[in-house]
Amino acid sequence: MALAVSLAGVGTASAHGKGGGQGHCSAVQLKFSTDGGNSWTRNDVINTAPSSIQVKLEGKVTKGCAYPVSLAAYKTDGPTWDTSGTQVFLGVDQATLSKDNDHATLQVKGIDKSTCFGQIDMYGNNTVYDGKSGALPHFPDSYTPTDLIAHWNGAFEDCDKGGGETTPPAGGGETTPPAGGGETTPPAGGGETTPPAGGGETTPPAGGGETTPPAGGDTTPPATPSSSPSSSAPAVADTAAPSGTPVAQPVSSTPTLAETGSNSSQTTTFVAAGAALVVIGAGAVVFTRRRNRTQA
Repeated sequence: MALAVSLAGVGTASAHGKGGGQGHCSAVQLKFSTDGGNSWTRNDVINTAPSSIQVKLEGKVTKGCAYPVSLAAYKTDGPTWDTSGTQVFLGVDQATLSKDNDHATLQVKGIDKSTCFGQIDMYGNNTVYDGKSGALPHFPDSYTPTDLIAHWNGAFEDCDKGGGETTPPAGGGETTPPAGGGETTPPAGGGETTPPAGGGETTPPAGGGETTPPAGGDTTPPATPSSSPSSSAPAVADTAAPSGTPVAQPVSSTPTLAETGSNSSQTTTFVAAGAALVVIGAGAVVFTRRRNRTQA
């Protein structure tokens, strides 16, 4: 019986010892690519609106640790974080990375030609920030999602804006002066140096190139703006978008037992062998007692 217990203990120690020696889940570095894996980056800003993003873990990953990564898309009112206004959840794609599955491709979901402005967030958990399971992002009071890895804000090139003409309306924007106004051609018979009848006025006619100061003779120049900023100017709000960190967060700090290196079949074998030894030992005891009685 003692031998059986010992063998069972060996199996248990093997299951926990191998994983326990390696066995703590911590954040690991993560890279992503928006061009099909041709180039990889750890930046927290996504430079162009992607249709998909590839992600992969870097460095030593403990077996049994799981790292969820999500990619969510939102429709916004403007192309920047501070002009994003009310955000509308469009869709999310999720994957769980691990030592044996260290890369994945996430698709951007829900974008169509009616989505002129948007926000795309990649983050390290499996919560859906849709206004139900998790709070929607909203400037400046909701910096979700948490565990942000990288983000994009901007305008989609193929947006069907349904307007936005920049051509001025018909009849507008002429640079030709109206008829009868602003002629610089001297009157017919030009070249006269005789002043007009009525005697010696040298003041030019109204509407043309007056050099006479306004009535009252005020020659004081207008007040010069101060070169120093006004102390009463309103403070500028912090409009910086939330910053991300290029790491993946584990689901828990402890590896799952099933993947810590335990050999369940080996453990079962040890336990079964121990049980068999118990039965054999019990049979041997009974046989010995009967033989002693017979001899007596």
